[in-house]
Amino acid sequence: MPRPTFDDPTDLRTMRTPTTLTLLAAALAWLGLAATAQAQNPSSTSPSTPSSTPAAATASAGSEAPVDEAASPDGPTLAWSGFGTLGWAQSNRRWGYQRFIDRQGGFERDSLLGAQLDAQLSPEWSATAQLKLAPSERQDNAWDLRSTWAFVAWRPDNDWLLRAGKLRVPFYLRSEHMDVGATYNEARLPAELHNIVPTTDFTGAHLTHSWSIDDSDFSVDVYKGRASQAKRVWLRDGAGPLPSGAMVWDVTTVAQGLVVTWSEAASKVRLGLHRVEVSPRGNAQLPVRPTWAPLGPGFGYWQTSNELPGPGVEMARSIDNDFLSLGFEASPAAGWHLTGEYGRIRQRKTERSIDAQTGYLTLTRELGHWSPYLTFARLFSSPRSREWARQLDETTVPAYVPGGDLLNASMRASADSVPVYDQRSWALGMAHALTPTQRVKAEWLHTRAKVSSMFDLLPGEKLFQTRSVDVLSVNYSFTF
Repeated sequence: MPRPTFDDPTDLRTMRTPTTLTLLAAALAWLGLAATAQAQNPSSTSPSTPSSTPAAATASAGSEAPVDEAASPDGPTLAWSGFGTLGWAQSNRRWGYQRFIDRQGGFERDSLLGAQLDAQLSPEWSATAQLKLAPSERQDNAWDLRSTWAFVAWRPDNDWLLRAGKLRVPFYLRSEHMDVGATYNEARLPAELHNIVPTTDFTGAHLTHSWSIDDSDFSVDVYKGRASQAKRVWLRDGAGPLPSGAMVWDVTTVAQGLVVTWSEAASKVRLGLHRVEVSPRGNAQLPVRPTWAPLGPGFGYWQTSNELPGPGVEMARSIDNDFLSLGFEASPAAGWHLTGEYGRIRQRKTERSIDAQTGYLTLTRELGHWSPYLTFARLFSSPRSREWARQLDETTVPAYVPGGDLLNASMRASADSVPVYDQRSWALGMAHALTPTQRVKAEWLHTRAKVSSMFDLLPGEKLFQTRSVDVLSVNYSFTF
């Protein structure tokens, strides 16, 4: 089995990191004031002046920018930019939602700080590096400074672009600027879609070909790469040596895909086909499906590991997922904007991985500097995935069977370890543009679920039980 690491569950909901949060809040406030000063002084000579699509959002040195034959007349040039969000989120439940949101409230869910350096080496060659300070992927009560982008780009002409290095997987309409909250109105992009993909970043190669026909622009993206990740699982009760609370598995992800995008004026359509392979580190393997192990007349348990007694479990070296993504943006009338995305993840090789459909619709009304919006999101796993989770959670071994408690705990831990969902959410919010580079947002989110792996449930609670949670979020986002 892969070696997991653990967070102390008593620390997860009671401990904060005030020093880190204080420093982050101070840095965000200072940079926000800098962004305000820059917006009020357009003649400022700062190295990088953000527009509605800032360099931090699109890596202008290596993505959207066309070749300019007059660029870099005196050699390489450097431009830097930054972005950040200071966000508070609080729910009405004791248990956690989306890892960090509970009734104590906190800044961890949405706050981050990023900086980007773009180097234009020649008219054809450029390089981009981006760092982000955000909550750690390995510990729920720690923050990490990590590299999110680090690539070299070659654009021989306006139609072709090749990038190599650490990049963002183009799963979504907003993949390239999903961390830059000042570029969209929502306080938080819908978790039903953005929280379930196996990876968002990869190290590899990304080729883009673009062209125009009349007033329409087309692009085709092909990419392939790999990523080393920490996958988090919440165990309600633990099992044997595995304590309850947050558990992290080290995995390697290999992703490849094809993405086609059409855009015209305020409209856009994007279709993507992706194949993602996830495998645990080392020589560990994953169960294909649980095996029924009879223990006596009329009763037994579901064996999920060959280290437990029973007839044995078929194992696989990796989990393969096919992911279909479809998104659109449109303006049905003046001042109205409609955005929607759909995703279908289908698992291969095993029956113990995420297999689900997901999607959302967001309607926004532009009223000067104000932008109210309404979002509906839906996420549900396949019936087979939900049935496996239900059987593992609800099957029990009688107390008089030796080792029965351990067998029951193994089934509950296995039910917790596979992402399974049947949830829907409504979000009503408002964004106010203080300047072209700053936004303040407020949102009320209501989520109702029959089962959701985004809930960090308390010990002893049932996995399948209708629950609801309300979340209030207030954000300040900026770029400069």
